[in-house]
Amino acid sequence: MNRRSFLKTSAGVGTLATLKLNAKSSEIFKGSNEKGVASVCEMCSTRCPIEAKVVDGKCVFIQGNSKFSSNKTSVCARGGAGVNQLYDDQRLVKPLIRDGKRGSGKWKEASWDEALDFCAKKLNEIKDKYGPQAVVFTSKSGESHTQLVNLACAYGSSNIYSHWSCCPITEKIAVPHTFGSSPKRDFANAKYIVNFGHNLFEGIVISDTKKLAKFANDKSTKLLVLEPRFSGVAAKADEWLPIRPGTDLAFLMALIHVWLRDGKYDKKFVEKYTVGLEELKMAVKDSTPKWQESHTGISADTVERVADEIYKASPKVIIDWGHKTTTTRAEYQRTRAICIANALMGNFEKEGGIYFGKNSKTFNTLCGEELFPVLANPNSVFKVPKTPRIDGCGEDGHRHKFIPRKHGVLMDIVPAILSQKPYPVKGWVSTRFNYLINVAGEVDAIKAIKELDFVLAIDIYESDFAHFADVILPVATYLERDEGIQDKSGTAPGFYMRNKVVEPVGGTMGGYELFRELARRLNIDKDYSWNTVAEYRMQQAKGNAELIASLEKDGYVGWKVPKVYYREPKFISKFVEKYPNASQFVDENGNMSSLMKFKTPSGKIELFCAQVEEALPGEGCLHTKDMDCYDGYDLCLMSGKTPIHTNGHTQNIKVLNDMMSEAPIWIHPNTAKKQGLKDGQRVLVRNKFGEGRAKIMFTEGIREDALFVYHGFGHISSGLKRTNGVGFNQSKILNPADGPVCGTMVTNVGVELVKI
Repeated sequence: MNRRSFLKTSAGVGTLATLKLNAKSSEIFKGSNEKGVASVCEMCSTRCPIEAKVVDGKCVFIQGNSKFSSNKTSVCARGGAGVNQLYDDQRLVKPLIRDGKRGSGKWKEASWDEALDFCAKKLNEIKDKYGPQAVVFTSKSGESHTQLVNLACAYGSSNIYSHWSCCPITEKIAVPHTFGSSPKRDFANAKYIVNFGHNLFEGIVISDTKKLAKFANDKSTKLLVLEPRFSGVAAKADEWLPIRPGTDLAFLMALIHVWLRDGKYDKKFVEKYTVGLEELKMAVKDSTPKWQESHTGISADTVERVADEIYKASPKVIIDWGHKTTTTRAEYQRTRAICIANALMGNFEKEGGIYFGKNSKTFNTLCGEELFPVLANPNSVFKVPKTPRIDGCGEDGHRHKFIPRKHGVLMDIVPAILSQKPYPVKGWVSTRFNYLINVAGEVDAIKAIKELDFVLAIDIYESDFAHFADVILPVATYLERDEGIQDKSGTAPGFYMRNKVVEPVGGTMGGYELFRELARRLNIDKDYSWNTVAEYRMQQAKGNAELIASLEKDGYVGWKVPKVYYREPKFISKFVEKYPNASQFVDENGNMSSLMKFKTPSGKIELFCAQVEEALPGEGCLHTKDMDCYDGYDLCLMSGKTPIHTNGHTQNIKVLNDMMSEAPIWIHPNTAKKQGLKDGQRVLVRNKFGEGRAKIMFTEGIREDALFVYHGFGHISSGLKRTNGVGFNQSKILNPADGPVCGTMVTNVGVELVKI
């Protein structure tokens, strides 16, 4: 694309019209010693565009990036606390090498040269003695995961993991199995939303949360929430159905049964764009509203009424599949049922329904010319080795065949270390992933870590995992580092980029530089085509300096193009009016039917998934197995996100700890009364997998057969001085067995409470 085209198309949010190259600081904040820097948050996984105010070289304030219209200046409590993390006197700023027994908390400070050389020496020793597959690499997903993957591939290990299997893995697999990709949800324009605990008011995603809040306040819309507790999103609902834990699938199959029984679904859409209707009919023929009553606790009349309401509101309906998909071993079928319900309502590529995300490449195709920049991928040279993994992911004939080899099944790491099967594992490299808080089986995990020859943790704090490491490398916070360009397209092309706000405290290093340097010292860096983040960005941008400069200045660059839904003629006509070349895709009905291409094996939405059925017989179509979360106990303990903290990462940040230092277990007063328990009392929570101590809190906002706790407390690292020993770590009592197809960890578990 030439400069003229770029200028022409960048008349939207981030403009180049007044840009001077290399002008990094925006004029967001005024003052002789003040500047504003546009960047990207990393206090959770959402990555909201932000603006940071810097006074006399110190970051003093963070707000949302006003140029990103979905968020404007909004940030959540965690986002605002980034400053407190940056200047926390308990964060790590010097490399540490263990100076006592593993887990003793005894360390000696080291120079970066000393620490990196020591890590390279130990990793090369393991590689020489056992082979590269003997080291596992774990990371939370995001850019740090990408850079860790590069290092692992260069090292030669196929045992690479992200946090997917303990959080969103079912969404990442079941949704594409149905649609071929992960569609977007048009929360802003829907008329009816069915929510199965996708709690956007606690697990906050600013842009979606604002849209859902506006939706919930609209008298003409309906928000139906099915969740065992009266959560933040349930409190905003028009109707709350306190469903029994783990039984969403039964409710969904009853809905589908009613729609197919009565012929109340979009027949033309289903006939044209789906496969597997007959198999689906067979699968739900007995899942009547009456049948589901005993599973869900919801009356058959309610199911009949809700089915009719949704059908009448279609296609402006969304049956929301959520993000944290770990409620039951039947999670794959539950998420598939949600996708199928959407398909039956014919809401795909309809305003107020679900739609394909459209990036620059798609818009260039639609417009018939290269109007918007398309990024290159400097990481494409790094390939996951084809050697067998310890969890079998991606391998034909294995139950984990459909799980991506860059993400894996975390629960399989510890058994492999302890059993030395299928081969010895002797080393573990982890960046900002606290396995001991997030993955089932804390006790066995500690045993396994102590068996290893070498453990490297890369983190901001001495997390629980880092507490047991041999070396901790202090990584720079997101306010102290530059990173690559990321796609932020949805209904229009857009990009954002993390920019360094202040110089790193104590000389800490960002992930790009750290992994690049470690690769050099391991002598495995021949495939790296860049030495600095600046070079990396320039390769991504294909030499487009204007794009990089604009992102350095504004943090976000987007383009104002008319929305286009492929099955909405009124939107298509407006798009064609601005981009006449797009008329070639318009059919006689005013739609863009030829662009309705689903990247599934059949090329259509798969109500029945033949590839899954062939590999894992019985899993290709909906079934009612594996919904039980009680395992013989009277109570099911659930967990979820709080708006104050991010999983197990933020409990030690002072301002957030001041707002929420502990998470008691929710219990219904009637349940507590039966056991003679008092509000605020401490109890032993136990089952056959383990036990832990916790405080209980009375609330009528939960079913009598369910308990709930906010995830992320119960830290054991002495380096986390504000939160060490406070609260309950749910991983102690979780079942390590994963769910079929997706390998998801299940965070609903049967327990009993014992007085102490």
